[in-house]
Amino acid sequence: MIIKVAASILSLDYSDITIINQAVMRVSNADFIHFDVMDGKFVKDKTFDSDFVKSVNTGVIKKDVHLMTKQPEKLADKFIDAGAAMISFHAEAAKSPKKLIEKIKSKGVLAGIAVSPATPIKKIEKLLDDIDFVLVMTVKPGKPGQKLIEATIKKIKSLTKKKPDLIIEVDGGINADTAHEVIEAGADILVAGSYIFNSQDPKIAVDILRNS
Repeated sequence: MIIKVAASILSLDYSDITIINQAVMRVSNADFIHFDVMDGKFVKDKTFDSDFVKSVNTGVIKKDVHLMTKQPEKLADKFIDAGAAMISFHAEAAKSPKKLIEKIKSKGVLAGIAVSPATPIKKIEKLLDDIDFVLVMTVKPGKPGQKLIEATIKKIKSLTKKKPDLIIEVDGGINADTAHEVIEAGADILVAGSYIFNSQDPKIAVDILRNS
């Protein structure tokens, strides 16, 4: 199994696009650049919009967008236009999750459902055959740098048993110590921000995660 790494810019100063573009250049070996989009409504914090995502120069690295927003169906097209290769959203925030999945996939973009620590797998079981991947959040939505919630590992294992071929992305508290545990549980894509960008050499940090 080839593990992929998504470098999250959430812990960086995204008020300065120059800083972001320089940071992206430092992780040219990453598979994705991960954008946590927060609207200040679905979660308390607010981050960036589709114009920002579009302005980030990721080169050949694919853009991975996680919509932590209310009514994600109203935003999907904008992020697809911004270059998203994959988009995940929270089913409880969408009016019709199935229709939104179909819409995203019709544009040639991978569609995923994000699951917060408090959301049981049962709530998304009916959508597992429709989506390309699941984003399992192993910390509470919002602030970067949180510790991985151990109880969320069970969700990864449960999803792996239910649908072995489903791509599982894991976001929250991922570092050199926790990466192996989530990979053993069934993770395919590891999202990490603080661990990667706070290290002396972000490229080495990406490789450490990929080979955990």
